[in-house]
Amino acid sequence: VLNRVGVSLMPAVDDFLAHAARLDSQLRGEAIAGRVYLGASFTIANHIVVDAMVDFQRAHPSVEIEISSDNSPGIIDSVITGSVDFGLIESSVDDPRIAVERWLDDELVVFSSPEHPLARKGRPSVEELEQAQWVLRELGSGARTVFNDRFRTALPSIEIAMEFRHNEPIKRAVAKGVGIGCLSARVLERELMDGTLVSLNIPGERKMPRHLAMIKRKDSVLSAPARAFWRQCLAMR
Repeated sequence: VLNRVGVSLMPAVDDFLAHAARLDSQLRGEAIAGRVYLGASFTIANHIVVDAMVDFQRAHPSVEIEISSDNSPGIIDSVITGSVDFGLIESSVDDPRIAVERWLDDELVVFSSPEHPLARKGRPSVEELEQAQWVLRELGSGARTVFNDRFRTALPSIEIAMEFRHNEPIKRAVAKGVGIGCLSARVLERELMDGTLVSLNIPGERKMPRHLAMIKRKDSVLSAPARAFWRQCLAMR
């Protein structure tokens, strides 16, 4: 276990080893090789970045991508401590140690089972949404942060039936009629297409557009494979 001195030196050691690996690769005349340590929020890891990882590893078979999933605050902490090369998150960052690159546009969708009374209504009012039972992500997650911001004035009275750390149990609970949910449109793509879940046409003042972000430590130097995969992710825009 590292003591405080070891923890403080770790970012510099990581940079030193990354430089050594790049030099070794150049001396050997090799193509990009090595390992990328990626941190991604649950939504991004499970529903967004997989295709980019597959395409990248086909082009660079000597690179291994090791992905760690957590909610956005957990990924921010991993970037700060240097346990991942860079992170893909859903929430904003105001830590001066972090460099932020705006990445993909996204939107949170309010959804329900097709049999839910609000689905039959067509366009629920703000009051009806605030009086409904909700199934939501846990506090601190990117989706929950955006939801709390949009429904800030009504939060004390909103009834939260269930909270989950992952998206799949939220979809299943909503499909069983426990309440209405709020998740990324990217997460709900399959269910909305096959009709097992339906999006609710909510009033404009409760719409929830957001931006996903790529983050890294400002003082870090990405290794050659990490830089290449960073560029691969940027190409998704």
